[in-house]
Amino acid sequence: MEVSIKKPLFGKEVEFVIWDVDREIALPVIERAYEEALRLSRIFNFYDPTSEVSMLNKKRALAVSPELLQVLKLAIDMARQTKGQYDISLGRLFTQRKSGEKEIIPSCSYEDILIKGHEVTLAHPDILIDLGSIAKGYIVDKIVEYLKEEGIISGLVNGRGDIRAFGDHEEILGIQHPRDKEKLIARLRLKDAAVATSGDYNQYQKTFNTSHLINAKESISVTVIASTLVIADLYATALFVMGHNEREKMLSKEQKIKAFIIDKELHVHHYNTFEESLVP
Repeated sequence: MEVSIKKPLFGKEVEFVIWDVDREIALPVIERAYEEALRLSRIFNFYDPTSEVSMLNKKRALAVSPELLQVLKLAIDMARQTKGQYDISLGRLFTQRKSGEKEIIPSCSYEDILIKGHEVTLAHPDILIDLGSIAKGYIVDKIVEYLKEEGIISGLVNGRGDIRAFGDHEEILGIQHPRDKEKLIARLRLKDAAVATSGDYNQYQKTFNTSHLINAKESISVTVIASTLVIADLYATALFVMGHNEREKMLSKEQKIKAFIIDKELHVHHYNTFEESLVP
């Protein structure tokens, strides 16, 4: 038995799938989980001027919620690991690119985001925090946590293609070909894990070189399997903006991060047994 419901979220929709539960039991649980997702979205929504992250960007100093603090710390830690190649402070460059304005490289960095207790200060005028690379994964993970707490044993939450599955059910998913939207480049099995893809082909201005991913280098698509979606999301973006040698070093240290990376020549690279998840 499968119960599948789609709700508006993340600028499009989020899909809830629950297995082996009667519909009349599943629906109210999904509704409550969705309300929690909406609450979290109001914290992180870069496009909502009333969201908490927008208030931080506007006021430049703010005592933030535990949720925003946790996500900021995760993102800043990844920025340190990548020596600033992944950097949430560069939202101003993203808005310039999205609106087609002339790009003026900000002189700020993640190091200008200062945290003391729950107080966050943006210590450089160029900072505009954008958590689009991590917030969706965080919200989906929180939805999954809520569903489990409500007694749901097996299910799936799909946040615009980034997916967290839990329980014994195995799902077959496709990885889109980064240069042909009508094709899949691979299929994978997902069971009790999360998968996220960062690519230059879904959001870009005129050419792939002006995608929503800032600091892109050699990759055009990165798919990561991890235990949680916040980690899969974070690594998918970080690996996308790293050069080949740095990426190799990171993945040799992080053996639990499985990666499927496509470069500009359409060569495919597997890391940490990702190939074992592929459908022949």
